[in-house]
Amino acid sequence: MKKSQFLLAVVILILLSAGFLRLTGWGKIVVKNETIVAPKPAVSISSTSEVIVTNPVVDEIIKSPLTVNGQAKGNWFFEASLPVKLVTVDNEVIAAVPGQAQRDWMTAEFVPFIATLDFTTKATRGYLIIAKDNPSGLPQNDASITIPIKFK
Repeated sequence: MKKSQFLLAVVILILLSAGFLRLTGWGKIVVKNETIVAPKPAVSISSTSEVIVTNPVVDEIIKSPLTVNGQAKGNWFFEASLPVKLVTVDNEVIAAVPGQAQRDWMTAEFVPFIATLDFTTKATRGYLIIAKDNPSGLPQNDASITIPIKFK
């Protein structure tokens, strides 16, 4: 094999390997099911490296209808939405809606979202869960942020 053919084969192999790693997401760091348990922040946000929730905040007393505002990295959305739900401390789902991206979601940057949840419950405590939309169903693509809240 000539030297030029060998170098071409090496370059093609490197490019194919890089493409495979990018498609499979190998080496990517993803937030996995974080629960925010810190006291109510002075700046009134709950956040991870991938999601920022400005309303509601940790341990806030909420009532229906609840408007959820925040930002998430574009890869948390699918078709401009991501799952938002309210659950009791016993994990009973009391409301679930898609949060809607407020601008182009096909980006690696933060994208603002909004969701409005109508609910009734006799529970006094629960969680707001914002999940990464995962149409593939693959566990390695799951991620969420869980914010403790109180019901009025």
